[in-house]
Amino acid sequence: MKVQRAAEFARCAVALSLALKETATSADPFGTPPAPSAEDTLSPSLAGGEAIFDQGLSNGLAAIVAHEWPGEEANAKGRVLSASGLLSVIEKHVTADSNSVLVIPDPDAGSRAQHTDTDSIFQRMGLPDLDTRIDVRALLDGLAASQPVRHGSGTGGLRRRHVDALLALDDHTSLRAVGEQHAERIWETSLEEDRHSAARAVALLALIGDDEAERLAKAVDNPNAYHPKHNPDGHDLDTCPVCGYETFCVQGHDTWGRVGVGQCLVCHYIRDSVTADSEGFSEHLAWIDGKN
Repeated sequence: MKVQRAAEFARCAVALSLALKETATSADPFGTPPAPSAEDTLSPSLAGGEAIFDQGLSNGLAAIVAHEWPGEEANAKGRVLSASGLLSVIEKHVTADSNSVLVIPDPDAGSRAQHTDTDSIFQRMGLPDLDTRIDVRALLDGLAASQPVRHGSGTGGLRRRHVDALLALDDHTSLRAVGEQHAERIWETSLEEDRHSAARAVALLALIGDDEAERLAKAVDNPNAYHPKHNPDGHDLDTCPVCGYETFCVQGHDTWGRVGVGQCLVCHYIRDSVTADSEGFSEHLAWIDGKN
């Protein structure tokens, strides 16, 4: 249950954080983007943001309470308390700071600074204490703002300050899943876009036909060719995995230097760095297996 609650919390928190949009707009479309504001709202394209907030908060608080005070996350019938009820439980055990924020001390406070002569430089540097800061006022305000639209009697009222208060819960030792979930979401999105890019490339090849594709391939001029003076970071053209021509313009490589990042100059297939890293890692593992 602990893992499930952390995962549900992280999925909701990441979805909300990615859906935040800046309320202010710059008069100059090429100017500096406006700084994030506590009043920034969610993108209207995110359906059910208020329900997502409630679900993420309930799971996050349930995980925290179950970890800190086992059994108090549920009522006498074993039913998990609502988010507001869970906040009340925490308020019974934790004293608010000067800003009316509940602070659960980091259980590993101070231990990160301890090290031995054999520790790495990163271990000797130590890590800061990771207290959990629970802004009850902001979270309750977020719940209040989410209720009307959830029950068909108003519009959504979630703001950046509510999402920030939700994300702050991730510092608790029972959670700490947002970073992993965010990385997983980026990876899944990139692989999905790679499949779409390959499908669009196949459709283009079918449209122009084999003769035209071959003509384009023969006429290709590498715009990122290596030159010791003018382009020392350039690369030779690589073979495109979709059309098969040596027309893939490489603009970089994966972490292991095995798979190119760039675009085909014939079918326009695009491979980004996340996809390249995924494929490069598989090739790297195959290379290791071949050596053993």
